[in-house]
Amino acid sequence: MRVLQYPDNMMSKFKFVAVAGHRCRQLQKGAKPRVSSRSKKFTTIAQEEVLADLVTYYEGPPPAAADAAATDEIGDAGLTE
Repeated sequence: MRVLQYPDNMMSKFKFVAVAGHRCRQLQKGAKPRVSSRSKKFTTIAQEEVLADLVTYYEGPPPAAADAAATDEIGDAGLTE
């Protein structure tokens, strides 16, 4: 098993796990992967996407409803796809 290191631009391992977890749920619901991975597990694919800086997330209050529908962001308030 390969050990993944969380990116330097994230403040903590918790935030890395939280963002990857939200992205994993998106993948489970049918979102297309943004990386080509040897793994078929959604958790690993989500972690690789976060490490590749392909997942956008925000902190604080969620964006306005119109803005959230137009973007593909993950934040504290939930998922947008």
